[in-house]
Amino acid sequence: MSVISDRGVSSTVVRLYPEDNYVFDIRVAAVDGSLHEFITEDGNYSYVNVSAVIFRLTSSLIYQGGHVKEFIVQGPGEEAMRQIEYEEARNLRSEMEDVIILMDRKISMDRELGIEIPRNIIGIVKDFDQRERSILDESGAPWIVLSGNGLRTGFVRFSDGGWVFRIETDLNYEQRQLLALLYRMAREPIPEAINYNYPLFLADKMAKFYRDRARRGLDFLSSKKFLKYRDFRRIVEIGRRRVWNSRV
Repeated sequence: MSVISDRGVSSTVVRLYPEDNYVFDIRVAAVDGSLHEFITEDGNYSYVNVSAVIFRLTSSLIYQGGHVKEFIVQGPGEEAMRQIEYEEARNLRSEMEDVIILMDRKISMDRELGIEIPRNIIGIVKDFDQRERSILDESGAPWIVLSGNGLRTGFVRFSDGGWVFRIETDLNYEQRQLLALLYRMAREPIPEAINYNYPLFLADKMAKFYRDRARRGLDFLSSKKFLKYRDFRRIVEIGRRRVWNSRV
């Protein structure tokens, strides 16, 4: 059993073994967003969207549906996107009390900013402080290291030589069970993002697809002349009637 020491705090590395046979029958929902800023005669605006995909996790991941919501906000869109993503996560929790929410967010940082964090959440990010990453060259994957109470923070790796992900969660799972849950969602073949969480990968792709579709139209119109905001709103309202929304 290995120990990782960070700034004087030691944490035990917990590994997953073939004989660890956890059985799951739960729903998970991944939430992600994307944005594009544009200029109108009335000033700067941002197109912002949020995508959500829902799976049932048993012995495999079973897709159950998803949707994309689109918004126009005045000014830079980063903070609006943060708020919209968490609003969507809270809505999903109110609709499905048993669902586990997955987000590509640093949950603790957003909580410090005053965001209301829904329960049963896991934040997974692959970009984090390089000083933290330097102590994490640990073999023998899959492994997890987690510390703290309430909102626990740690790291996870699913294959030797693969990405190390930073995670935060309030789930009341013991570490090996949490590792098994995350590992089950990281086994889909994603060549461009090996071992990344598949529901989050799909939510990210959906959000970017809709963003790129909107951006192409906006950039085309802006290349002719500055787009009037009222004209853009009319285009968006027409497009919103075709927002993708599927359930099985």
